[in-house]
Amino acid sequence: MEVKSILDKQAFTALVNGFQLTPDQALTQHNHYFETPSFALKEKGAALRVREIEGAYTLTLKQPHQEGKLETHQPIDDAEWKRLKEEQQLPDGDVYRQLASLNIPMAELAYAGTLTTKRIEIAYKDGLLCFDESHFFDQVDYEIEFEGTSLTHAEETLSQLLQQYEISARPTENKVRRFFRRKHELAESEQRP
Repeated sequence: MEVKSILDKQAFTALVNGFQLTPDQALTQHNHYFETPSFALKEKGAALRVREIEGAYTLTLKQPHQEGKLETHQPIDDAEWKRLKEEQQLPDGDVYRQLASLNIPMAELAYAGTLTTKRIEIAYKDGLLCFDESHFFDQVDYEIEFEGTSLTHAEETLSQLLQQYEISARPTENKVRRFFRRKHELAESEQRP
């Protein structure tokens, strides 16, 4: 179970420095998002992305499930990634079948943009602590995430850490929501006279 808090740059820097971490420890990942013009995925509470890390691609569908989110992962190769991005041609496999079960109009799926995250992960108190600096459109945001053994463990651990550094916890939307909210804001501002 994971919990997270959005941070300002000053709080993020204080935490990174407090753990004696350096930028060269960050792994860069690119999340390439897809959606239909009618936001069919959003309407179903789902999200579709290709995560690119060091030249490897994983197609992932996140959708609602009884206990949070169901994630369907499917490795794809460079040629499949290019066909998906440029021709909206979804490769056959588990993700395709899950999208079909949701009645998503796959012919309408289109590349919506990329969110790039520089992430540092460390083992911490029987879990995983992640420091994320994300770039999308004209935005840079910072967050800390803790993946624990239970929701209570995750919440208590992150809360104690933030209190230790005198940082107020700030609930945050997930990255895909922040990405699409900013994309929508930019599209609206372009339409204004």
